[in-house]
Amino acid sequence: MKKISFIFLILIFVACKKNSNIPEDVKWEITKEEPNPSLSKNNIEVSLNKKVGKEVLQEIAMKIREDRGEYNKLWIFYHIPNMTEGMAWATTHFTPTLEINIIGSTESQDVITSKTKDIDGEVLNKWRSEKSLMGGTLVLFKNSSQKKIMRITFKDGSKMDSEIVESNIKGKIKYQDDNENGEYYILESNGNLGLYGKNGKFDEAIKIK
Repeated sequence: MKKISFIFLILIFVACKKNSNIPEDVKWEITKEEPNPSLSKNNIEVSLNKKVGKEVLQEIAMKIREDRGEYNKLWIFYHIPNMTEGMAWATTHFTPTLEINIIGSTESQDVITSKTKDIDGEVLNKWRSEKSLMGGTLVLFKNSSQKKIMRITFKDGSKMDSEIVESNIKGKIKYQDDNENGEYYILESNGNLGLYGKNGKFDEAIKIK
């Protein structure tokens, strides 16, 4: 009898694993929860170890929803590694029906925006901004005229090139283009690219290969 029960439990476990859309290498956890019963609303923040697709987001959202059916509005915000504070990478909001929105870039988009085969010159460095550029990349290269150019490739594939003037500020390299808003870049000591404006630093793009 015990053996039959054990086999039955294994079959249930295998079936659950088979029906799950969450790969084994995807880890997630709730890092913050702000329930408001009077408004039938609950805000939840979730930490993801990597970018995932909409099917996985739906699976996670439904698991979170299981224990929170009393809320009419369940808003879930997802954050990924290397994302600076501020905008979430994705959301799954129950209002009360489920709406899935990937705000930042997907893994497939990252592959495309990281390519530099179309650059005619020497690639010097590459970074990705998960916050202000929502997954867009910044590529610093030297063109055939030996001028330094910063290329921003947005997640939709569109590109913008700007000539860069290099200088030194407090022992760090500063990259300045003709940005009319007074924004500029600083190469941080960790190799990342700081994005600065009139009110100081507002983002840090992560160095990529």
